[in-house]
Amino acid sequence: MYYQIKYKSPGRVPEPALLQELTHAALASAAAALIAVGLAGCSASRSAAPAARAATPPSASTRLISINDRPALELDPASLRLAGLSTVTAGVQDLRETLQLTGQIAATDSNTVQVTSRLPGKIVQALVSVGSRVQKGQLIASVDSVDLTQAEAAYQTALSHERLTYDQLEQQRKLAGYGALSEQPIEDAKRAYAAAQAAAASDVAQIGLDRTTLANTRQLVNMGEITRKPVEDAQNAFAQAQSARIQAEVTERNDKTTLDRAQTLFDAGIFSKQQLEDAQTAYSNAVAAVTQSSTQEKLANEELSRQRSIFQKNLNGSSSLQGAQSKLQQDEHTYQNDLTTQSVTRTELARAEAVHRSGIPVSQALQQAEDAYDEARIALQGAAGTLKLYGVTPGQGIAQLQNGHVIIPVAAPLSGIVVARNMVVGQMADTSTPLVKIENLNQVYVDAQVFEKDLASVAVGDPIQAHASAFPDRVFTGRVAYVGDEVDPDTRTITVRTEVANPDWALRPGMFASVLIGSGAGVRGVAIPSSAVLQEGNSQVVYVQVSPRVFVKRVVKLGDAVGGSVPVLSGVAPGDRVVVNGNVLLETEQSKLASEKGSAA
Repeated sequence: MYYQIKYKSPGRVPEPALLQELTHAALASAAAALIAVGLAGCSASRSAAPAARAATPPSASTRLISINDRPALELDPASLRLAGLSTVTAGVQDLRETLQLTGQIAATDSNTVQVTSRLPGKIVQALVSVGSRVQKGQLIASVDSVDLTQAEAAYQTALSHERLTYDQLEQQRKLAGYGALSEQPIEDAKRAYAAAQAAAASDVAQIGLDRTTLANTRQLVNMGEITRKPVEDAQNAFAQAQSARIQAEVTERNDKTTLDRAQTLFDAGIFSKQQLEDAQTAYSNAVAAVTQSSTQEKLANEELSRQRSIFQKNLNGSSSLQGAQSKLQQDEHTYQNDLTTQSVTRTELARAEAVHRSGIPVSQALQQAEDAYDEARIALQGAAGTLKLYGVTPGQGIAQLQNGHVIIPVAAPLSGIVVARNMVVGQMADTSTPLVKIENLNQVYVDAQVFEKDLASVAVGDPIQAHASAFPDRVFTGRVAYVGDEVDPDTRTITVRTEVANPDWALRPGMFASVLIGSGAGVRGVAIPSSAVLQEGNSQVVYVQVSPRVFVKRVVKLGDAVGGSVPVLSGVAPGDRVVVNGNVLLETEQSKLASEKGSAA
């Protein structure tokens, strides 16, 4: 019969509890087998012929030997076979602790947008449906807006006025005569230029504030602070409603007791009817108060459910982020208009100074004509800027304006997929009405919960790997984007938000995914499975196989365990074969032989 010792290659090691069960099972099997072999041997020795016993060679027995003046254990072939030992080869490894969590996939805040109309109006075209793929700038709806009609009319009026003032200026230039030029035009031009500079500087400061507000809003949205506040308020209101209902019930019970007592005293002729009626009135009021407080509690609970639904869909966060972006765009538009005004006033100041230095007389009428033209030109630029802000090129709406209508084009602000549509042709929409919701899934969030004891193993920027049950053979990579600041008092967990690359949009919001998070801190060195280590008093030891049947016990110095492995600081070298299964049997056998040797001595 051929026997082979099973050596396990380095890799996944069974859990310590499982190894302990296997070791106990091996010990029990080995003991039973040894007893059976002994009994069979005794029986055979009584019945076998002397010639047969002389023909069988003596078998080696388990014994203690010395290797380099250190004790070692040599197993006989039968014991080695029954022990079921397993070994791994110690080697240099990069140990990096990881956490495996379960989370839910969600669209990122920065790649989710609720599209609204820039102006109130009636929807005349709805060009996309749920599931439609759209590109950035693609037309998704058209809105017939009275406000845009008025803006187009204002532009046409400003255009006509600009042409009229230009014609008047040209006429005054031809009629200009000679005369003295006072310094008043220069002073007026200086004041106008200073005012334009101040306005532009104020716009710069406001734009800086808007950008800071937008950045803070985006950060608050990522952290969930904007959407969390209404939920917390609803929770507080519900708790107050519960408290009021409980207090009302206590008052009702007290008033009922008072009423019963008043009824008894009235029946006994002690209380008057007025006192009994007062007690009845108080009890009726208490019953009404209980009904009212119960209704308030129900309403507060419904509001709490609604706010939780809004929080899960992140509607408040998207609306706040879009409002901050809109405010920045409007102030940038104002800044461009003020820059234009500043440029015009600078030109007027330079012209006034040049004319004053040259002494060329300019009539008052010519100066007024130039000022009127400049004002008309600025008004035209402002009207054109308003149309651009609404997404319309100045002058393009004139054909529709002749028919009494100007159409606002509603374009997709980013490429993505339409996940919700809230518009139909003929519907009236204002600037707060979400027409469609677009999500870009090139990146998604995976929100997972980590126990507070494992928080030290997670940091922003840590690499992660995500696995979804829908795609068991794929690995999605990303990083930790946010670690929560509050511990859930019920689950004792903290929210960890990870950003995962999703180039083909395989991951969908609402899916569950397992997340493997690396801590970023690693140890490189000789490492062995934790199951190879035995505790012996204040020391830690391992058994190393130095030949097929010889095992040496070594005292080792270890580092902190990472996962199922432990780094070895001393006692084991790369290439040593370390026993990971059956080492308890070796220790028991070596202790037994050492004790017997000491008793014999």
